[in-house]
Amino acid sequence: MIHPYEIVSKSALPAFRAMVSKRLTNDYSMTQQEVATRLGVTQASVSNYARKARGTMLDLEIDENIRKAADQVAQLLASDKPDQREALRLMTEFCDYVRFNHTLCGLHEQLEPGFKSEGCVACLGSLPPESGTIRLKAGV
Repeated sequence: MIHPYEIVSKSALPAFRAMVSKRLTNDYSMTQQEVATRLGVTQASVSNYARKARGTMLDLEIDENIRKAADQVAQLLASDKPDQREALRLMTEFCDYVRFNHTLCGLHEQLEPGFKSEGCVACLGSLPPESGTIRLKAGV
């Protein structure tokens, strides 16, 4: 049994970091070491994102809200005085967004053969199923 938080930490978060890393490198001309320092990861991780050796299990670029959130995190981290608390808040909001909006269901079925996501409410945790989906504020 694969827990939703495992999927977030091992697949969704690396994919989001790869998106932010790409933006910091391409749009803000930062070195891999600078990106690593700003993201709080190793330079090797940034290299793996660039080579697409990590953070590729999910294509998050297809979601406009997630793209906008990655743009906003990159902008925050690229500034002269990066607001790491706000970047962390947005990244946490992203994690909630992918959990509650069923973004991970298809991947969960791929990773755990036999798991059926239809009707599953595991990602909602203690929230009632009628809670619906959440909005990513960065995507507004």
